[in-house]
Amino acid sequence: MYQKILVASACAMAMAILAYSIHANWDRLHGRAPGPQIQQAEGQGRAATAQTQTTGAGNFMAQFDTSGLTIPEEEIHRGGPPKDGIPALTAPHHTPVSEADFLDAQDRVVGVSIEGEARAYPIRLLNWHEVVNDELAGTPFAVIYCPLCDSASVMGRRINGEVLEFGVSGLLHNSNVMLYDRTHDALWSQIGFNALSGPYAGQELSHLPFDLTTFGQWRRDHPDGTVASFQTDYPRDYTSNPYESYFEGDSLMFPAKGSDDTRLGEKEPVLGVKIDDAVRAYPIDTIARGDQGRIEDELGGHTISLEASRDPNQVTVVSAPDDARVVHTFWFAWVSFHPDTTIYGAD
Repeated sequence: MYQKILVASACAMAMAILAYSIHANWDRLHGRAPGPQIQQAEGQGRAATAQTQTTGAGNFMAQFDTSGLTIPEEEIHRGGPPKDGIPALTAPHHTPVSEADFLDAQDRVVGVSIEGEARAYPIRLLNWHEVVNDELAGTPFAVIYCPLCDSASVMGRRINGEVLEFGVSGLLHNSNVMLYDRTHDALWSQIGFNALSGPYAGQELSHLPFDLTTFGQWRRDHPDGTVASFQTDYPRDYTSNPYESYFEGDSLMFPAKGSDDTRLGEKEPVLGVKIDDAVRAYPIDTIARGDQGRIEDELGGHTISLEASRDPNQVTVVSAPDDARVVHTFWFAWVSFHPDTTIYGAD
Protein backbone atom coordinates (compact mmCIF):
# COMPACT_ATOMS: atom_id res chain seq x y z
CA MET A 1 0.00 0.00 0.00
CA TYR A 2 2.80 2.40 0.93
CA GLN A 3 4.49 1.72 -2.42
CA LYS A 4 1.21 2.45 -4.25
CA ILE A 5 0.92 5.77 -2.41
CA LEU A 6 4.48 6.66 -3.37
CA VAL A 7 3.82 5.80 -7.02
CA ALA A 8 0.60 7.82 -7.05
CA SER A 9 2.33 10.78 -5.42
CA ALA A 10 5.18 10.60 -7.92
CA CYS A 11 2.72 10.56 -10.83
CA ALA A 12 0.82 13.52 -9.39
CA MET A 13 4.05 15.46 -8.93
CA ALA A 14 5.16 14.65 -12.47
CA MET A 15 1.88 15.96 -13.89
CA ALA A 16 2.13 19.09 -11.74
CA ILE A 17 5.64 19.75 -13.07
CA LEU A 18 4.42 19.17 -16.63
CA ALA A 19 1.48 21.55 -16.11
CA TYR A 20 3.80 24.23 -14.79
CA SER A 21 6.29 23.73 -17.62
CA ILE A 22 3.63 24.03 -20.31
CA HIS A 23 1.24 26.56 -18.83
CA ALA A 24 2.79 28.65 -16.11
CA ASN A 25 6.04 29.06 -18.03
CA TRP A 26 4.65 28.83 -21.57
CA ASP A 27 6.82 31.23 -23.50
CA ARG A 28 10.01 30.40 -21.69
CA LEU A 29 9.61 26.72 -22.58
CA HIS A 30 12.92 25.63 -24.13
CA GLY A 31 14.33 29.12 -23.47
CA ARG A 32 12.25 30.96 -26.07
CA ALA A 33 11.56 34.65 -25.92
CA PRO A 34 7.94 35.77 -25.50
CA GLY A 35 5.98 36.66 -28.63
CA PRO A 36 4.67 40.18 -29.30
CA GLN A 37 1.26 39.76 -27.61
CA ILE A 38 2.88 38.23 -24.53
CA GLN A 39 5.40 41.04 -24.24
CA GLN A 40 2.49 43.47 -24.35
CA ALA A 41 0.67 41.51 -21.63
CA GLU A 42 3.77 41.50 -19.45
CA GLY A 43 4.10 45.24 -19.99
CA GLN A 44 0.63 45.62 -18.56
CA GLY A 45 1.71 43.81 -15.41
CA ARG A 46 -0.19 40.54 -15.82
CA ALA A 47 2.75 38.18 -16.20
CA ALA A 48 3.81 37.95 -12.55
CA THR A 49 0.40 36.63 -11.52
CA ALA A 50 0.24 34.25 -14.46
CA GLN A 51 3.63 32.75 -13.64
CA THR A 52 2.72 31.87 -10.06
CA GLN A 53 -1.03 31.24 -9.93
CA THR A 54 -2.21 28.18 -11.84
CA THR A 55 -5.62 27.71 -10.24
CA GLY A 56 -8.33 30.06 -9.08
CA ALA A 57 -9.48 32.90 -11.32
CA GLY A 58 -9.35 35.68 -8.72
CA ASN A 59 -8.91 39.23 -10.03
CA PHE A 60 -7.91 37.79 -13.41
CA MET A 61 -11.63 37.77 -14.27
CA ALA A 62 -11.73 41.58 -14.17
CA GLN A 63 -10.28 41.63 -17.70
CA PHE A 64 -13.48 40.16 -19.10
CA ASP A 65 -17.16 41.01 -19.28
CA THR A 66 -18.53 38.49 -16.80
CA SER A 67 -22.07 39.86 -16.75
CA GLY A 68 -24.62 37.06 -16.82
CA LEU A 69 -21.97 34.42 -16.09
CA THR A 70 -23.68 31.06 -16.61
CA ILE A 71 -21.30 28.87 -14.57
CA PRO A 72 -20.07 29.13 -10.95
CA GLU A 73 -16.93 31.26 -10.83
CA GLU A 74 -15.27 28.74 -8.50
CA GLU A 75 -15.26 26.23 -11.39
CA ILE A 76 -13.04 28.54 -13.46
CA HIS A 77 -9.29 28.02 -13.12
CA ARG A 78 -6.20 29.82 -14.28
CA GLY A 79 -4.23 27.89 -16.88
CA GLY A 80 -1.00 29.83 -16.30
CA PRO A 81 -0.47 32.12 -19.32
CA PRO A 82 -2.00 35.61 -19.27
CA LYS A 83 -4.83 36.71 -21.53
CA ASP A 84 -3.51 36.18 -25.07
CA GLY A 85 -0.44 34.48 -23.60
CA ILE A 86 -1.33 31.65 -25.96
CA PRO A 87 -1.72 33.83 -29.06
CA ALA A 88 -4.64 33.03 -31.33
CA LEU A 89 -4.04 33.50 -35.05
CA THR A 90 -6.16 35.49 -37.49
CA ALA A 91 -6.06 35.06 -41.27
CA PRO A 92 -2.96 32.83 -41.09
CA HIS A 93 -0.44 32.47 -43.87
CA HIS A 94 -1.21 29.41 -45.96
CA THR A 95 0.44 27.39 -48.69
CA PRO A 96 -0.77 24.91 -51.33
CA VAL A 97 -0.88 21.33 -50.04
CA SER A 98 1.60 20.36 -52.76
CA GLU A 99 4.18 22.71 -51.22
CA ALA A 100 3.56 21.89 -47.56
CA ASP A 101 6.85 20.08 -47.04
CA PHE A 102 6.87 21.16 -43.38
CA LEU A 103 4.35 18.40 -42.62
CA ASP A 104 4.70 14.61 -42.59
CA ALA A 105 2.00 12.40 -44.06
CA GLN A 106 1.02 11.15 -40.57
CA ASP A 107 0.72 14.61 -38.99
CA ARG A 108 -2.81 15.26 -37.78
CA VAL A 109 -4.74 18.19 -39.21
CA VAL A 110 -8.18 19.72 -38.77
CA GLY A 111 -9.65 20.07 -42.25
CA VAL A 112 -12.37 22.53 -43.29
CA SER A 113 -14.09 22.54 -46.68
CA ILE A 114 -16.64 25.20 -47.68
CA GLU A 115 -18.12 25.56 -51.15
CA GLY A 116 -15.10 24.09 -52.89
CA GLU A 117 -12.46 25.88 -50.80
CA ALA A 118 -10.48 23.59 -48.49
CA ARG A 119 -7.84 24.32 -45.87
CA ALA A 120 -6.06 22.18 -43.29
CA TYR A 121 -4.88 23.38 -39.88
CA PRO A 122 -2.04 21.27 -38.45
CA ILE A 123 -2.31 20.13 -34.85
CA ARG A 124 1.39 21.05 -34.61
CA LEU A 125 0.29 24.64 -35.17
CA LEU A 126 -2.81 24.45 -32.99
CA ASN A 127 -0.83 23.04 -30.04
CA TRP A 128 0.77 26.48 -29.69
CA HIS A 129 -2.10 28.78 -30.71
CA GLU A 130 -5.34 26.86 -29.93
CA VAL A 131 -7.54 29.25 -31.95
CA VAL A 132 -7.31 30.23 -35.62
CA ASN A 133 -9.74 32.86 -36.90
CA ASP A 134 -10.12 32.40 -40.64
CA GLU A 135 -12.51 32.63 -43.59
CA LEU A 136 -13.28 30.45 -46.61
CA ALA A 137 -15.80 31.18 -49.37
CA GLY A 138 -16.94 34.25 -47.46
CA THR A 139 -17.73 32.26 -44.30
CA PRO A 140 -15.92 33.44 -41.14
CA PHE A 141 -15.11 30.65 -38.67
CA ALA A 142 -12.74 29.67 -35.88
CA VAL A 143 -10.79 26.42 -35.68
CA ILE A 144 -10.40 25.59 -31.99
CA TYR A 145 -8.13 22.99 -30.43
CA CYS A 146 -7.51 22.43 -26.74
CA PRO A 147 -4.54 20.08 -26.17
CA LEU A 148 -5.64 19.32 -22.60
CA CYS A 149 -8.82 17.71 -23.97
CA ASP A 150 -7.64 16.81 -27.49
CA SER A 151 -10.74 18.77 -28.44
CA ALA A 152 -11.15 19.96 -32.02
CA SER A 153 -14.10 21.89 -33.38
CA VAL A 154 -14.95 24.49 -36.01
CA MET A 155 -17.50 27.17 -35.22
CA GLY A 156 -18.93 30.03 -37.22
CA ARG A 157 -18.00 33.52 -36.03
CA ARG A 158 -21.15 35.32 -37.12
CA ILE A 159 -23.94 36.03 -34.62
CA ASN A 160 -26.78 38.53 -34.89
CA GLY A 161 -25.00 40.23 -37.78
CA GLU A 162 -21.70 40.56 -35.89
CA VAL A 163 -18.51 38.78 -36.89
CA LEU A 164 -16.49 37.95 -33.79
CA GLU A 165 -12.77 37.34 -33.45
CA PHE A 166 -11.69 34.97 -30.70
CA GLY A 167 -8.65 34.86 -28.45
CA VAL A 168 -7.43 32.57 -25.65
CA SER A 169 -8.47 33.90 -22.26
CA GLY A 170 -5.91 32.08 -20.09
CA LEU A 171 -8.80 30.49 -18.19
CA LEU A 172 -10.00 26.89 -18.07
CA HIS A 173 -13.33 25.26 -17.27
CA ASN A 174 -13.30 21.49 -16.78
CA SER A 175 -9.72 21.54 -18.12
CA ASN A 176 -11.02 23.00 -21.41
CA VAL A 177 -9.87 26.26 -22.96
CA MET A 178 -12.12 29.26 -22.37
CA LEU A 179 -12.25 31.63 -25.30
CA TYR A 180 -13.08 35.32 -25.27
CA ASP A 181 -14.32 37.49 -28.10
CA ARG A 182 -12.39 40.66 -28.81
CA THR A 183 -15.53 42.74 -29.41
CA HIS A 184 -17.13 42.33 -26.00
CA ASP A 185 -14.42 40.60 -23.94
CA ALA A 186 -17.09 38.00 -23.14
CA LEU A 187 -16.19 34.39 -22.31
CA TRP A 188 -17.10 31.40 -24.48
CA SER A 189 -16.93 27.62 -24.04
CA GLN A 190 -15.60 25.29 -26.72
CA ILE A 191 -17.13 22.02 -25.50
CA GLY A 192 -20.13 23.70 -23.86
CA PHE A 193 -20.82 25.26 -27.28
CA ASN A 194 -22.06 28.59 -25.87
CA ALA A 195 -21.27 32.05 -24.60
CA LEU A 196 -20.63 31.97 -20.86
CA SER A 197 -21.04 35.69 -20.24
CA GLY A 198 -21.66 39.04 -21.89
CA PRO A 199 -24.38 40.11 -24.33
CA TYR A 200 -24.77 36.64 -25.83
CA ALA A 201 -24.62 34.65 -22.57
CA GLY A 202 -26.22 31.24 -23.10
CA GLN A 203 -26.40 31.59 -26.89
CA GLU A 204 -24.65 29.23 -29.30
CA LEU A 205 -22.70 29.77 -32.48
CA SER A 206 -23.18 27.54 -35.51
CA HIS A 207 -20.77 24.67 -36.06
CA LEU A 208 -19.21 23.58 -39.35
CA PRO A 209 -18.44 20.02 -40.45
CA PHE A 210 -14.75 19.13 -40.27
CA ASP A 211 -12.25 16.32 -40.65
CA LEU A 212 -9.71 15.37 -38.02
CA THR A 213 -7.37 13.40 -40.22
CA THR A 214 -3.79 12.97 -41.39
CA PHE A 215 -2.12 15.40 -43.72
CA GLY A 216 -1.50 12.57 -46.16
CA GLN A 217 -5.21 11.73 -46.34
CA TRP A 218 -6.19 15.40 -46.57
CA ARG A 219 -3.70 15.94 -49.40
CA ARG A 220 -5.20 13.00 -51.33
CA ASP A 221 -8.76 14.23 -50.78
CA HIS A 222 -8.05 17.91 -51.45
CA PRO A 223 -5.11 18.18 -53.88
CA ASP A 224 -6.06 21.79 -54.70
CA GLY A 225 -6.45 22.79 -51.05
CA THR A 226 -4.22 24.87 -48.82
CA VAL A 227 -2.56 24.43 -45.43
CA ALA A 228 -2.14 27.00 -42.65
CA SER A 229 1.62 27.36 -42.49
CA PHE A 230 4.18 27.65 -39.70
CA GLN A 231 5.01 31.13 -40.94
CA THR A 232 3.71 33.12 -37.99
CA ASP A 233 4.96 36.14 -36.05
CA TYR A 234 5.71 33.98 -33.02
CA PRO A 235 8.92 32.12 -32.16
CA ARG A 236 7.60 28.59 -31.69
CA ASP A 237 9.14 25.21 -32.39
CA TYR A 238 6.28 23.71 -34.37
CA THR A 239 8.23 20.48 -34.79
CA SER A 240 7.92 19.73 -31.06
CA ASN A 241 4.91 18.61 -29.06
CA PRO A 242 4.94 20.02 -25.51
CA TYR A 243 2.02 17.74 -24.59
CA GLU A 244 3.61 14.42 -25.54
CA SER A 245 3.94 13.20 -21.94
CA TYR A 246 0.39 14.29 -21.14
CA PHE A 247 -1.00 12.16 -23.96
CA GLU A 248 1.04 9.15 -22.88
CA GLY A 249 -0.31 9.22 -19.31
CA ASP A 250 -3.74 8.86 -17.73
CA SER A 251 -3.60 11.85 -15.36
CA LEU A 252 -5.24 15.22 -15.91
CA MET A 253 -3.58 18.58 -15.29
CA PHE A 254 -6.66 20.46 -14.10
CA PRO A 255 -9.98 19.58 -12.43
CA ALA A 256 -12.91 18.28 -14.47
CA LYS A 257 -16.32 17.36 -13.09
CA GLY A 258 -16.72 14.29 -15.28
CA SER A 259 -13.41 12.67 -14.50
CA ASP A 260 -15.10 10.13 -12.19
CA ASP A 261 -17.61 8.95 -14.82
CA THR A 262 -16.21 5.51 -15.64
CA ARG A 263 -18.53 4.54 -18.48
CA LEU A 264 -15.51 5.15 -20.71
CA GLY A 265 -11.84 5.75 -19.97
CA GLU A 266 -11.03 9.36 -19.09
CA LYS A 267 -8.96 9.91 -22.23
CA GLU A 268 -11.05 7.73 -24.54
CA PRO A 269 -11.47 9.77 -27.75
CA VAL A 270 -15.08 10.47 -28.69
CA LEU A 271 -17.00 12.61 -31.10
CA GLY A 272 -19.55 14.55 -29.06
CA VAL A 273 -22.71 15.66 -30.84
CA LYS A 274 -25.48 17.92 -29.56
CA ILE A 275 -28.70 18.51 -31.50
CA ASP A 276 -31.20 20.63 -29.59
CA ASP A 277 -31.38 18.91 -26.18
CA ALA A 278 -30.11 15.53 -27.37
CA VAL A 279 -26.44 14.80 -26.61
CA ARG A 280 -24.47 11.66 -27.47
CA ALA A 281 -20.87 10.51 -27.39
CA TYR A 282 -19.59 8.43 -30.29
CA PRO A 283 -16.41 6.54 -29.31
CA ILE A 284 -13.95 6.66 -32.18
CA ASP A 285 -13.26 2.93 -31.77
CA THR A 286 -16.96 2.17 -32.17
CA ILE A 287 -17.27 4.27 -35.32
CA ALA A 288 -14.13 2.66 -36.76
CA ARG A 289 -15.63 -0.81 -36.21
CA GLY A 290 -18.68 0.12 -38.31
CA ASP A 291 -19.14 -1.10 -41.88
CA GLN A 292 -16.17 0.37 -43.78
CA GLY A 293 -15.51 2.58 -40.79
CA ARG A 294 -18.84 4.39 -41.04
CA ILE A 295 -21.98 4.57 -38.90
CA GLU A 296 -25.35 6.26 -39.22
CA ASP A 297 -27.46 7.22 -36.24
CA GLU A 298 -30.65 9.05 -35.32
CA LEU A 299 -30.21 11.86 -32.80
CA GLY A 300 -32.72 14.54 -31.93
CA GLY A 301 -34.91 13.44 -34.83
CA HIS A 302 -32.08 13.82 -37.36
CA THR A 303 -29.79 11.41 -39.18
CA ILE A 304 -26.05 11.85 -38.82
CA SER A 305 -23.29 9.97 -40.61
CA LEU A 306 -19.76 9.60 -39.25
CA GLU A 307 -16.55 7.95 -40.40
CA ALA A 308 -13.49 7.12 -38.29
CA SER A 309 -10.29 5.13 -38.14
CA ARG A 310 -7.51 4.64 -35.60
CA ASP A 311 -3.69 4.83 -35.60
CA PRO A 312 -3.69 7.75 -35.76
CA ASN A 313 -7.08 8.87 -34.57
CA GLN A 314 -9.19 10.20 -37.47
CA VAL A 315 -12.85 11.19 -37.77
CA THR A 316 -15.04 12.79 -40.44
CA VAL A 317 -18.47 14.33 -40.05
CA VAL A 318 -19.97 13.02 -43.30
CA SER A 319 -23.38 14.56 -42.75
CA ALA A 320 -25.21 16.26 -39.91
CA PRO A 321 -27.99 18.85 -39.67
CA ASP A 322 -27.05 22.51 -39.74
CA ASP A 323 -27.97 22.96 -36.09
CA ALA A 324 -25.70 20.13 -34.86
CA ARG A 325 -22.88 21.06 -32.48
CA VAL A 326 -19.90 18.74 -32.88
CA VAL A 327 -16.56 18.36 -31.12
CA HIS A 328 -13.85 15.70 -31.06
CA THR A 329 -12.54 15.34 -27.51
CA PHE A 330 -11.62 13.09 -24.61
CA TRP A 331 -14.48 11.41 -22.76
CA PHE A 332 -13.77 13.17 -19.44
CA ALA A 333 -14.22 16.57 -21.08
CA TRP A 334 -17.38 15.70 -22.99
CA VAL A 335 -19.16 14.23 -19.98
CA SER A 336 -18.05 17.13 -17.77
CA PHE A 337 -20.03 19.54 -19.94
CA HIS A 338 -22.80 17.11 -20.88
CA PRO A 339 -23.35 14.78 -17.90
CA ASP A 340 -26.65 13.47 -19.31
CA THR A 341 -24.99 12.23 -22.49
CA THR A 342 -25.74 8.83 -23.91
CA ILE A 343 -23.05 6.69 -25.53
CA TYR A 344 -23.54 5.24 -28.98
CA GLY A 345 -23.38 1.46 -28.87
CA ALA A 346 -23.59 1.28 -25.09
CA ASP A 347 -26.95 2.72 -24.07
